[in-house]
Amino acid sequence: TRSAAAFVSSSTRSIPSSSAKVTAVNTKKCDPSLSSLTALQSTTTRDTLDSSSPTSLDLDLFKVNLLTLPLPELETIIKSWGFPAFRARQINNWIFNQGVSDIDEMSDLPLKLRTVLKERATIGSLHLEIEQVSNDGTRKRAYKLHDGQMIESVLMPYEDGRRTACISSQAGCAMGCVFCATGQMGFARQLTSEEIFEQVARFASELKADGERLSNVVMMGMGEPLANYRNVIAAIRRMNEELGIGARKITVSTVGVVPNIRKLMDEDIQVRLALSLHCATEEERTALLPANKRYGGLHELMTAIKEYIRVKRQRVTFEWALIEGENDSPEVARTLGRLLKTYDIRSDMSHVNLIPLNPTGGYGGGPSGRKNVARFVDVLEREFGISATPRMRRGIDIDAGCGQLTQANEKKKEKEAAAAIAELSKFAEPAGLPMVGVYEDDEGDDYNDSSDETEPDFKESSNEPDLRHGSVVQFSIDDLAVDLDDEDGADDFIDPTYDDDFEIAEAERLIALIKGVSLQPVQTDVAPADSLPQEVKSTSIIDEDNIRDAKKRRKKLLKHLKAINKLKDMQSNGKVLNEEQLEKVAKEKEWMLELESVEHNLM
Repeated sequence: TRSAAAFVSSSTRSIPSSSAKVTAVNTKKCDPSLSSLTALQSTTTRDTLDSSSPTSLDLDLFKVNLLTLPLPELETIIKSWGFPAFRARQINNWIFNQGVSDIDEMSDLPLKLRTVLKERATIGSLHLEIEQVSNDGTRKRAYKLHDGQMIESVLMPYEDGRRTACISSQAGCAMGCVFCATGQMGFARQLTSEEIFEQVARFASELKADGERLSNVVMMGMGEPLANYRNVIAAIRRMNEELGIGARKITVSTVGVVPNIRKLMDEDIQVRLALSLHCATEEERTALLPANKRYGGLHELMTAIKEYIRVKRQRVTFEWALIEGENDSPEVARTLGRLLKTYDIRSDMSHVNLIPLNPTGGYGGGPSGRKNVARFVDVLEREFGISATPRMRRGIDIDAGCGQLTQANEKKKEKEAAAAIAELSKFAEPAGLPMVGVYEDDEGDDYNDSSDETEPDFKESSNEPDLRHGSVVQFSIDDLAVDLDDEDGADDFIDPTYDDDFEIAEAERLIALIKGVSLQPVQTDVAPADSLPQEVKSTSIIDEDNIRDAKKRRKKLLKHLKAINKLKDMQSNGKVLNEEQLEKVAKEKEWMLELESVEHNLM
């Protein structure tokens, strides 16, 4: 979502009127036995009207998002369109108090304003890709972002009237927790504060329409919230101030990003903290949660937690995913109790939340049995006086665990891509034919017809006395040829100043095709590449090749941003920048956001 001033300056930009790709989502109760890919396919129906035209997701990039735009900025925009400011308050009332998601239902707005809103605004930017509803009422959603990344949100109803939203803070996750579906995906990018806030605002608005209210928010969806600290805190403040959700009803979960746990101590907002502990010894925790070592190990973590409790005077929840035969024995419970006691964490300032493991395809462990859970609770409470509560398993029939729905969707796409590649392979040449070094004689080219033309060098330099069609020859690579594997040269191919965007996009499509990913061919009549969302490749902190690439990319981004600062200084001193320089300055925000995501992997 852009600021009001930025939007006003571009509000006259025309929106393409061609037909858009329409996605219909069917929501229905899921049978407990349908947790496989078949259930996933039966939950979603997509009808494409025109695959070559811009999608509604593309068009929404040019529209103001009424669901996330703060009221003062909305008032500015409404006035710039020639309407009184109080209309903005009416719009907000319809969305956040009446739960309306259709502009036509805002009956007290004049028809002219409703027409303008439908042309220039949208209620939400997250594209609902998949929705599943469990037998227990849990509602699981997968949203597609403007750049194609997927995130998940869950709404959990409880019998006592609570309505809790579980929200994502990142697309993917770089923490690498081996039992977590999101951790198995790797990290793609940070979510903006608006993307985080919108997940909550959607649930809040929909519940209002049903006469209910959203009571709690837990930042336990995809991603590590404290690794996206600035955007998460900004979104939480808006949840509190604009949606009326109490700060103590908002829980931030972390795997143990120690520097930002300390930073959270100084915040004036009293959110609750939940630590994903899962293991009570250094070796075991590092094996299960690789980020443990990155942030200084258990001693640094527990010291920070002790200090957090002292400063904030709040109870901390310790999350513990019970894995059968791994961390669910009475001996492990005693190790956990002794760990908390060692760091003087009082029993009344701690609570252990026992979570049944949600099985994932990338991890072989399973959830603990009831007897093991009961013994674990008994040891903590009877021997150490520490309260422990086994969490109820919710949405197990719909892949409601963090990242599971997206993971299932990706598997479906991979299967479809593999089928497409298999179909294409039918047209490939038979195996065994020579691929390089073959001399071909084109009968249509007679080099002796013209006395002005010289016979090609490859005939003169060839050692073969009698070249015929199909002869295998020796050849060499010209010194001026570009080596695509050369690290210095490779950087030139990602510099937007020198490259042809159309050719780059087409090359990426062909490379993706070889890797088994189905992408649409590049269209020459679409909007300029600079205006379209770019695909963000996933990385992981345990992938050394990607870390090396990320360091190279960070170096290049820092160089670009340094050059932009010089250009801005020149501009402020009266220097008139040329078109190429202005284009580079315009990329500052894009490069800063990319740098933030890259540096997140290198923390």
